[in-house]
Amino acid sequence: MGAISCALALLGGAIGAGFASGREIVRFFAAHGAMAGIAVLSALTALCALFWRLPAQLERTGTSTLAALCRVRFGERLGRLCTALFALLCSVTGGAMLAACAELAALTLPLRHAYALGFAVSLPAAAALALLGAAGMALPGAALCMLLPGLLLRLLALPAGEACFDPAAAPDLPVRALADGAVYGALNAAMLGGVLPLLLPLSRAQRRRAVALFGVGFALLLSLGVTVCRCHLPAVWDQPMPFVVLSRSLGVGGYLLVAACLYAAALSTLCAMLAALLRLLPGPRPVRVLSACALCALFALIGFGRLVSSVYPVLGSLCAGLLLLLCLPGGQKASSSSR
Repeated sequence: MGAISCALALLGGAIGAGFASGREIVRFFAAHGAMAGIAVLSALTALCALFWRLPAQLERTGTSTLAALCRVRFGERLGRLCTALFALLCSVTGGAMLAACAELAALTLPLRHAYALGFAVSLPAAAALALLGAAGMALPGAALCMLLPGLLLRLLALPAGEACFDPAAAPDLPVRALADGAVYGALNAAMLGGVLPLLLPLSRAQRRRAVALFGVGFALLLSLGVTVCRCHLPAVWDQPMPFVVLSRSLGVGGYLLVAACLYAAALSTLCAMLAALLRLLPGPRPVRVLSACALCALFALIGFGRLVSSVYPVLGSLCAGLLLLLCLPGGQKASSSSR
């Protein structure tokens, strides 16, 4: 059960609102047309390789958190700066997901203060689940795995959109697909770097099983999402939320289903970000809990769209580069103070 819980926790963290809305799937995968499969394979390879490598690095250096590994690999001062960048990435991502939860509540609940209610309920619920560790984080991940395939299969059953001209692939198109998939995988791995120590209590065989289960689940959901987007590409190409646009043909039930999927995706990623912050921030546990919640709430006030379009790409790219450096061979055993 430990491997299954960790796999679901990682899966829920990786599938955020951008994935469940279809925006990321169109941008990184379906846009490559016939080469979409290469992008999917590249993303899956990058994610699984980094998910396996980082816990191995933690184990090899005798550290138990990403913050301690940063100090061991980069030194005390630079390590603290890198830890702060990872914490900022988790805060920004968590804030975007919290804002998404509140916006979904405002769109679906017939209440006057639905946005504030969604905000006030989602944050403590996510914090409570994050405090339970992998078992708690697995709950919204499991709900997402039950809801999202149903939505995608219903969208796939809709009449296909008009055929669109697919130009002959340029010689570098497979390379672009490969690069886009690798970038997507690295960005998501960097976002989840703070929660990967959840895999440390598992044996190597269990850890391998957890990463494999994550890979299978992620590959199935991503492949299904890419198939849906490719079937309806003319209708969703310029849409900020492709699956929401397609769900209009499903009636009220489809609208509620896509809202439930988006909420489960946003809540599961929010749980992962809070769990990561609990391991990245200093101080006693109650202080870390309050600080993590306050940081996510602060960035949520900026709004989902502004965070995703401006702050996340730059910060995510920087942290992805740092994660790759952390996973390179080298380094030394940590001192007891670094752990």
